[in-house]
Amino acid sequence: FGNLVTMKWWNDLWLNEGFASYVEWIGTDKSEPNWHYFDFQTYSDKSRAFAIDSYTSSRPTSIAVSKPDDINAQFDSISYSKGSAMLVQAKMFMDGTGKDTENFENAIRNYVMKYQFSNAEQSELYEELNKVYNEGKEETAEDYMNIVEVMNTWTLQMNFPVVDVRRYDENHVVISQRRFLISDSDSSGDKDSPYGYQWYVPIEYKIGNDSVQFLWLKPNSTELIEFNFTDTANFLRLNLNSAGYYIVNFNYDLNTRLLNYLDNPANYKKLTTSEAQGMMYDTFLLISEGSKPMSEGLNLIDLMLKYEDRLVPLKEISRQISGVSKHISENEGLNKKWKNRYQKVAADLYTSTEAVKYFKSSGVEEELPKDEDDGGFQKRLKVVFAVNMACGYGVQECVETATAKFDAWNKNTGENEPKAEFKATVMNTVMSKDVTDDVKEQWAALWGLYTNPATSASAKQTIYYALGLIQDEDTLLKFSEYCLDSTLVRPSDALYILGRSIAQTRLGRHVSWKFLTDNWGRITEEFTDALFAVDAYIAGVLSDFSEKQDLDDIEEFFADKLDSLGPGRAAYESALQSIRGNIAWRKEHEAAVEEAVADLGN
Repeated sequence: FGNLVTMKWWNDLWLNEGFASYVEWIGTDKSEPNWHYFDFQTYSDKSRAFAIDSYTSSRPTSIAVSKPDDINAQFDSISYSKGSAMLVQAKMFMDGTGKDTENFENAIRNYVMKYQFSNAEQSELYEELNKVYNEGKEETAEDYMNIVEVMNTWTLQMNFPVVDVRRYDENHVVISQRRFLISDSDSSGDKDSPYGYQWYVPIEYKIGNDSVQFLWLKPNSTELIEFNFTDTANFLRLNLNSAGYYIVNFNYDLNTRLLNYLDNPANYKKLTTSEAQGMMYDTFLLISEGSKPMSEGLNLIDLMLKYEDRLVPLKEISRQISGVSKHISENEGLNKKWKNRYQKVAADLYTSTEAVKYFKSSGVEEELPKDEDDGGFQKRLKVVFAVNMACGYGVQECVETATAKFDAWNKNTGENEPKAEFKATVMNTVMSKDVTDDVKEQWAALWGLYTNPATSASAKQTIYYALGLIQDEDTLLKFSEYCLDSTLVRPSDALYILGRSIAQTRLGRHVSWKFLTDNWGRITEEFTDALFAVDAYIAGVLSDFSEKQDLDDIEEFFADKLDSLGPGRAAYESALQSIRGNIAWRKEHEAAVEEAVADLGN
């Protein structure tokens, strides 16, 4: 894709980039099966795509391309991550869970062989999928499905569906679909859809512990599934392995039945890694939509933490806890209590992974598990995750170790260097501490390391993310000014520092916004050709605001600058959608967070 077979035009860019992302996962998983690398696919690609595709500012995977800006706008998470996620879904409906068939792969082989050394369109790929899927079937057959039409509903319209599942009568559940959008998404810039935002949705499901079943939920239709409601222990699981590019919304009864079943260690372990991760992610997306209360998210976190010890679901739990923290970051007292609520979770993980063996303030540390060890790849990542979480949530032992490591390294430049896996955590922890003269000196030491010509580009990136964490306005303003001096900061780093490093905290976000408004002319003149970085800069500075006054100020400032944003216009519009969603989230859910932490001290 891109070499042996090349897209006919830029509107099908996702064929190149989506397949590249997809093959990265399956290639690594095949070559290193003990890594269980594909476990990370839904956590990474699908979640990254949903983050953009949840707003009316998103775009279809395949769009008309008539000018250079249209091309540049396609190098985003829709092409790369949604493209990859749609291929995972296609593999699911072509072959099914737990089967050894290679219908999907055979269709891809046919496509590549037919169009090798030439150009092809996405519809020609769909035709090959259609031939394999319907081989031996008459078009009038009940199980015939036009895969060309199926794929068009996923690539020619933006967003994705919510599959709503609710009780129909004592013996049936009814399944329907609707378009998902984050609460308070601005519909003024909405786009028409040739399919009315309805999809052909492939659904794998299990009733109780029965075998896997499959159905197609067609546009503008519903499906009934036989289900015995009189059996109080009966439950339903949908979107197995989280392979479908949609989210599932069970009504209260069905959701309670499933959680009651899962509230048992043996039953919980029947969830695949991807399904557990997807359940958590879906729940918090539905909270953001406004269709679930925060209490359901909190209850699910508590349940999963009772039984979960796998890395990817734990990372998802942490991501959602951090997401709530970001939403309430303007309420600093509440945010501090919220983090305190999960400090013990972080401390317990730090203990259970025996992180202290690998992360010591003094003495000989053990080597981290190696990839070739049984389960070593994920064990190593889990230890690193545990250390990062413990330090991030202020677990005293972890913070003290990180500080001691930094001081030893700083005093003996080139010696006592932390393990590469812990270096970012050490720097981030020290920079996040309450500001003192010592912390300012440590910042200066890191700045010296960043400007050292001998420091590698990858090391510089780790350093600049840490530098942006310091909670001192004057230092952050100074750092911002440095970014406009190419003798101090590489131009390729500058906008990422301003948008992603400095803006990653509440204080930094406000500093970055003021710096943007005070220096917009200098910034646009200096970085005219930095198309990708401009997108990241605008999104990074703006997206996490959550107050109406900030939204008004942003819209007023950019009112006469929209035409000059170029491809950054899409990032700006997406940021506005995000801010509106944040405002709605706080209005709907902040009181529930306050109630959840009411019994905690500061």
